[in-house]
Amino acid sequence: MATKASAPGKVILLGEHAAVYGNPVLVATVNLRTYVTVSRRDDNRFTLNNDATQIENLEFSFSDIPKLKKEWNTVLAAECIEKTFAKLGIESGLDIEISSEAPVSSGLGSSASAASAMVLAIAREFDRDISNDEIANLAWDIENIVHGKSSGVDPFSVTFGGVLRYQKGKFKKLKVKKYPEITIGNTGVISNTGDIVMDVMKVKDEFPKFFENYLEAMVHVVDYGQKFLEKGKMKEFGQIMNINQGLLYSIGVSSPELDRIIWAARENSLGAKLCGAGRGGIMIALGDAGRQIEEADGSVVKTEICDEGVRVE
Repeated sequence: MATKASAPGKVILLGEHAAVYGNPVLVATVNLRTYVTVSRRDDNRFTLNNDATQIENLEFSFSDIPKLKKEWNTVLAAECIEKTFAKLGIESGLDIEISSEAPVSSGLGSSASAASAMVLAIAREFDRDISNDEIANLAWDIENIVHGKSSGVDPFSVTFGGVLRYQKGKFKKLKVKKYPEITIGNTGVISNTGDIVMDVMKVKDEFPKFFENYLEAMVHVVDYGQKFLEKGKMKEFGQIMNINQGLLYSIGVSSPELDRIIWAARENSLGAKLCGAGRGGIMIALGDAGRQIEEADGSVVKTEICDEGVRVE
């Protein structure tokens, strides 16, 4: 017997980095899913295959978990096993396979998607009941280890799906009549979320008054953006995206690669901004800006906003 679960990717529409300090953020799930298949074993051994982190046929036991938690390409799976087994009272071996449609370490929430899908797959494989709230909170705990400090926006978004206004572990699902067309551009530069979050904290510590005003401005960005999105005012929403990009640039999380494709996308887009941690990874533009992004040496990730979160396949 095997159980397969999946969770979508996500894009931050407005408010990244400020969410770490308790600010609201607008986030949407996208149809780039991460799939996790688990099979219960008759012994206490584990095998792991994960294409995204170049792990092939890795065999280990539960006693190896502490060592695996120290390696970037096994920490997520190790944390998932440890925390989910402890939560659900499971003692068994597993065969685990992970595959993702989203580029890793790009801002699309692939680690949160993997965590959410793996928690659900393990629970169902062992016939345990688990709620979406429990899945999201377990995935949040896992993200806190993987990324140093997580706002929780990624695990809650990919677990529940749709467009959310998220703040400090609570969220509201927005009523959007029609999801806007988006274009995602990838710089191809892999960024380290944990390092970037720590650098932003240094800005906060060195310039506390500035950062206080920065966070206040980001609340207004999210408030305006939510109003425009719910009313279908895409021109105004695009303007808010551009303002958001300027604020993110001011705290040092943009990059030449991002700036180049963001400005190129704006030639045929109402708004464009970096998406996620920054300093590489992806950007998001309203409408179809694929040609402009490719001409500026970015690659286009084709997807659309979706409404469904984590699920059993």
